[in-house]
Amino acid sequence: MNQYLQRAQQMAAEIVENRRYIHSHAGVGFDVGDTVDRIMSQLVEAGIQGEVCGQAGVVVTLGKPGKTILLRGDIDALPMPEQSGLPFASQNGAMHACGHDFHASMLLAAAKLLKERESELCGTVKLMFQPAEEKLAGAKDMVEHGVLENPHVDAAFAMHVATGNDQTSIGSVKFTKGPSHASGDSFRIIVQGKGCHGASSYQGVDAVNVAAHIVVALNEIPAREVPADELSIVTVGVFHGGSACNIIADTATIEGTIRALSPENREFLIRRVQEVAEGIAKTFRASITLEHPTGGTPPSINDPALCDEMLPFIQDIVPADKIIVTTNEPSLGSEDFAYVSTKVPAMMISLGAGSTAEGFHYALHSPFVTPDEGCLPVGAALYAHCATEWLRTHQD
Repeated sequence: MNQYLQRAQQMAAEIVENRRYIHSHAGVGFDVGDTVDRIMSQLVEAGIQGEVCGQAGVVVTLGKPGKTILLRGDIDALPMPEQSGLPFASQNGAMHACGHDFHASMLLAAAKLLKERESELCGTVKLMFQPAEEKLAGAKDMVEHGVLENPHVDAAFAMHVATGNDQTSIGSVKFTKGPSHASGDSFRIIVQGKGCHGASSYQGVDAVNVAAHIVVALNEIPAREVPADELSIVTVGVFHGGSACNIIADTATIEGTIRALSPENREFLIRRVQEVAEGIAKTFRASITLEHPTGGTPPSINDPALCDEMLPFIQDIVPADKIIVTTNEPSLGSEDFAYVSTKVPAMMISLGAGSTAEGFHYALHSPFVTPDEGCLPVGAALYAHCATEWLRTHQD
C-alpha cells in the first residue's frame, strides 16, 4: 500500500474530527473565522507555520528550493439552512452543502503528511486554504495577494468531492482534460421606459414589454450565434417589473448569467448581451443600464500535459477501475480555481463521496446532502502523493 495512503488511513479519526468541526462551524464567503482558527491551531500543533493571505486565506509552504506545486482546497460554505439531520449539523443558517469541509480537512491532513516527510520533498509545496469560492471571489483575492509568487508556482492541483450520481463511488476519481468548468458572469439589466395609465399605453414606453423582448433575444444568442459544439449559456433567472395591473411600468429589471468554455466565447457573449439589450431598448424608445455585479470568473482549464503526468500518481492511490478520464467533457458550472489555471498549468479532479448505487441520492448544494467520510483519507493521500511525485519528476 502507498505510504501516504497508509498513514492517512491511520489519521482517519483525526481527519473526520476536523471535518465535523469545520462542518458545524460553517462560514460563508470571507466570513470563515472559525474555520481559519481551526486550521491555524492544527497547523501549530503539527509544527507547521501558516500565513494569512488576502482577506481570509491561509498559505502553508513546505519543502526546499526548487520547482513549486500548489495544492488548493476551498473552505467556505453556502448561505442555506442545513436539513441533513447529522448530529454535527450546522445551526447558524449556513451549510457545507458543497463539500468544502471535506476539502479543508483533507488539505489540512495533507499538510501534516507532507510535514512528516518534508526532508524527502524535491522542491516546494504550497497549500492554499481558500475562502469565498461560492462567491467566485476567494481565489482572485489570494492571487492578487501573491499566493502564486514567493516562490513562483509552477503547477497547481485541486480536487472537489462529488456525490449523488452513478460515477461518484466512494474513493473514485474522475477528471477531464481541457476545459473543466465554464466561465461565470452575472449581469443585471435595468430597463428605463415611461410610465402611464394602462388604458393609454401609447403615451408611455412599456418597460415590461421591452424587458420581455430582451429576454427572448438573449436566449437566441447562444442558439444562433455560437457554434453548437462550443457550449455556451445565457440564462435569465430574475425578472421584476411593474407595480399594478393597470399601470404601464416605467422600469423593469432582469438578471442572469453568462457561461462559456473559452475566453473568446466569454468575451463575445458579454459583448453581445449588451449590444442586443441596447438595440432592443432603442427600438422601443427605451434605454438600459447594464451592470455586472460580481465581476465574473474565467473558464477553468485542466492542462492536458499535467493531467497525463498526474494520472500514474493518482493510480498509485486509486485502483484503475475507479478512475474515469475524459476529454472535453466540462461542467457548465463555474469554479474560481480558474484564477489559478489561467496563470499556471493546473488540474482539478473529482473525488467520489457516494454514488446512487451506494445509497447516496442527494447531490451537492442540496440541504440534505451527506457525503461519505470514507473518501477523506484517499483525498489527503492524493494531495500529498501527487505533489511529492510531481516534484520528484521535475527536480532541478
